[in-house]
Amino acid sequence: MQAAKEQAKAAEMQSEYQARALEFNAGQARGEAEAVSRQGAAEQEALARRQRAVAASGRAAAGASGLLLDSGTAANVEAGTELQAAADRDVLRQNYQRQRFGLVNQAVGLEHQANGARAGGAAYASAVENAGRAALTGSLLTSAGTVAAKWDDMAVGRNGLSMSSKEQMFLYPDFTTRKRYGFG
Repeated sequence: MQAAKEQAKAAEMQSEYQARALEFNAGQARGEAEAVSRQGAAEQEALARRQRAVAASGRAAAGASGLLLDSGTAANVEAGTELQAAADRDVLRQNYQRQRFGLVNQAVGLEHQANGARAGGAAYASAVENAGRAALTGSLLTSAGTVAAKWDDMAVGRNGLSMSSKEQMFLYPDFTTRKRYGFG
């Protein structure tokens, strides 16, 4: 029984170690997701600055050449450039969101695995302890039957009687309670 308890404790310790490693990895994935969010925001801001600088440069060049910036082709070019810039920022934002989403999902999956490792370790430990108890109980019952048979042999030998196994079964059908059924 002691060996079963030790084996169960070892199983619990192993599953706890595994769960902690998985939780550590989940924390790393969450940290990486936050870093990706910060990096994405910084890159979006840098892209917006570059786009504003390009637009300002274009307006300055158009103004220097005497074009009217608030109507006609120059206004259409500026509006088209701003639409394209907004689309570029959206693509960048969506790419970083997808990357962050994947990392957060990875972290959640690792946390679920950690919970499963703990539950599996506890279930295995319980099964090992129950198997140990069953083995002990079976051993005790086997020993009790052997001892009872020896006592019966000694009792028969003292009385000088000899009984066949059929007669013994008839007289002692329930060996655990030693109730006698039959005659005599």
